[in-house]
Amino acid sequence: MFLHLMSSGMMFNAYLSDINAELITAYRAVKDNVKEVIRLLQRYDTEYKRYLPYSKEQQEYYFQLRDARNKIQCSSDIEIAARLIALNKTCFNGLYRVNGKGEFNVPPGKYKNALICDSSNLENVSNALSRATIFFGDYRDAIENAQRGDFIYLDPPYDPQSYTSNFTAYTKDGFGREDQVQLAIAFRKLSDRGCFVLLSNSDTPFIREVYSNFSIKKVDVQRAINSNVLNRADHKELLVSNYS
Repeated sequence: MFLHLMSSGMMFNAYLSDINAELITAYRAVKDNVKEVIRLLQRYDTEYKRYLPYSKEQQEYYFQLRDARNKIQCSSDIEIAARLIALNKTCFNGLYRVNGKGEFNVPPGKYKNALICDSSNLENVSNALSRATIFFGDYRDAIENAQRGDFIYLDPPYDPQSYTSNFTAYTKDGFGREDQVQLAIAFRKLSDRGCFVLLSNSDTPFIREVYSNFSIKKVDVQRAINSNVLNRADHKELLVSNYS
């Protein structure tokens, strides 16, 4: 959302927050040290592509990166950012998932020519982030000082559409139904404050119920994560807003 608005030429003050510390570290590293992040990603790209696509050796290199992410405690912000991006580009369908210990546990993907280092895009993102304030924290902290007329976009972990679809964990603590209810309460308070609020979530009866007093629009999306390619299309999501 932020990058889309920036690319349209709009001028505004942006505040970006997330409860995923690894993601926020990556944003800050790309913002402040993009050349160093690119340099390390180029090294990962060379080392990964040293091996044949789909080979055992290439998968072993992926596991080395994943182990480094999970076991090395004293990494620099640049290393954290580069590993996050490299794993995202080489893991199964770009999925981000951690276990109860906070360890990244996504298996390797199968890519003929993974784009690990997109230098020009990273530089563009760095330029955009230079106009944003980035901080780690819960959404409650992020919206505390929101004022009348501010636009707030909320993108929480989605309510699972079925028991079997509840296989992801964005953080080790998860985000359950009670968290969704508390977010809906915060949505209402922002609306009462005079803010413009937009939220995305899955199309479930539960989400429709907790946001029943607001504008709800169903949208078609395509999912990248499904073992059956035919099942990656024709999914529905909801956009909830307090404005038309």
